[in-house]
Amino acid sequence: MTLLKRLAKTRRFAVMAKVCALVGGIAAIKIVIHYLGLEVISFNPLFSALVASCVFLFGFLLNGVLADYKESEKIPAEISSALELIAREISAIPLHHQEAVVAADLASVGDLGRAIIAWIQGELSTERMMVVYDETHDHVVLSSLWLSHSSLKGRLMIEMGSVLRSINRIDVIRETDFVKMVYYLAYTATFLLCTGLVFTKTDVIIEASFFLMVISFLLVFLLHLIADLDNPFGYGDSDSIEDVSIDTMILAQGRIERIAAKHFEQFGAP
Repeated sequence: MTLLKRLAKTRRFAVMAKVCALVGGIAAIKIVIHYLGLEVISFNPLFSALVASCVFLFGFLLNGVLADYKESEKIPAEISSALELIAREISAIPLHHQEAVVAADLASVGDLGRAIIAWIQGELSTERMMVVYDETHDHVVLSSLWLSHSSLKGRLMIEMGSVLRSINRIDVIRETDFVKMVYYLAYTATFLLCTGLVFTKTDVIIEASFFLMVISFLLVFLLHLIADLDNPFGYGDSDSIEDVSIDTMILAQGRIERIAAKHFEQFGAP
């Protein structure tokens, strides 16, 4: 089990503990309200309509964030494929031009790969990561000068453009929430529903507390899950557990490092 998977597993237990603690607090409030005689709401058939409204809102939100999540799963593979292709093509330049010196350019591709992984994991700021991208772009341009009469020159710059588009997509996904007003409505509906259940008159407190805990657990957990899925790259958030896998990027980074090491053995380190 990789470090990221162990971290996700630990976070899942932590989130479940927080949700259960909140649900337990709601049930405790219900018991206190019951014994103080403050239950002032009679059970009404409109309660079912309120539950149906919450289900509709959650279904709308979940459907929207799942579509974006599935689209986001493609981004790590696109980045890793582009970087590995750039590394392989740069390492092959000396085979076409024996006088070419591209060791430093090849090393910069590995630097960019490590910077993007660290950025996704929340260990590097966007500004610093873009500085590394700019440096790598300059190195790739220098490498492409050796391919002035080859179609590989254009491919190198196309792949660098692909990496930049993917970086910008990740940044937009991180900074954009899915329909904020619907989020506010879902939080409000959940609060009103749980509050209504707390103040609803009941004869059997154990039975009422049980159903209150089940309903509030499902609502609170769904709200957290939807908010989590809305940011598939939330590695830097301690409450984020359902992030897209970057194992492909990590494996590709290892291959890039091996390509660079092999090149350095043949042509010397930068």
